[in-house]
Amino acid sequence: MKKLFALVLALALGLGCLPLTLAAGANERGCLVLGEDLSAAEREKVLEFLKVDHPDDYQVSYTSNRQEHAALDDYLGADVVGSRALSSILLLPRKEGEGISVSSYNITYCTVEMYRNALISAGVKDVSVSIAAPVPVSGTCALLGAMNAYSLLSGEEIDEKKADAALEELVTTGDVGELLGDKDTAVQLIAVLKQELAQQDLSEEELSALIDQVSGQMGVRLDEKRKKQVIALLMKLKNTDLDVEGLAEQAAGLYEQVSDVLDRLNLRPEKAKGVLEQLDLQPEKAQGVLERLVQWIRSLLNQK
Repeated sequence: MKKLFALVLALALGLGCLPLTLAAGANERGCLVLGEDLSAAEREKVLEFLKVDHPDDYQVSYTSNRQEHAALDDYLGADVVGSRALSSILLLPRKEGEGISVSSYNITYCTVEMYRNALISAGVKDVSVSIAAPVPVSGTCALLGAMNAYSLLSGEEIDEKKADAALEELVTTGDVGELLGDKDTAVQLIAVLKQELAQQDLSEEELSALIDQVSGQMGVRLDEKRKKQVIALLMKLKNTDLDVEGLAEQAAGLYEQVSDVLDRLNLRPEKAKGVLEQLDLQPEKAQGVLERLVQWIRSLLNQK
């Protein structure tokens, strides 16, 4: 896990991208990262999914399957990474404060919320990310491409620890989702734990107890292997100076999934009435938003 930053840098160099500094006009143009193994017909299909009529309007880079395996085999295994570099990304800037939006096409392993939450952990802000492939693929390699594209777009290098934690979050969430048979539940579980982590200085033992409490109240159970994996992720996130404003944005995504949580907790939706109306994502009020989210989640768990 410790080698991610070097791998991301190697991937960036292998893509043929510029160094991690802002290219002239990149903020206005956006960045398009294409899989090197796309045939002409597949490329046209991907560009159609991404709604790109003129690729030359963007800063264009490419990624190869060899680079994907070098970066991800130790995390996911060769079978998950696949044999062709097909997933492609269009990353566009958004206005300050608008947050991250993600859409995907033909991506089987990673959900939109998995991408979004991992990007938030990486420190990515205010971008629109579209991820597509011509046929169904895992999409795991797209996170590396998205982080590289963001560095090019913003002119800001992504912190080594945050990039490492973001990739581990994507993998861990996917693994937990496969265990539970529901990746949305895994996203919600990791999100709740991250909110708690941002509010409290928790030891490994306390995190273990918290995982048991939250997963139990959500009606799911992690085996020992996945529980240790989640603890390792949370300890890594703990050392990245979690961004409160970014977590407040993630909280909004959690609220959007509240009906699923309420169903699992056997709570009536009307008990959450007014919560969304109270959500205020102005940066200067993000801490208060986060505190209200944690209090609300705790109240739901206590009502089980």
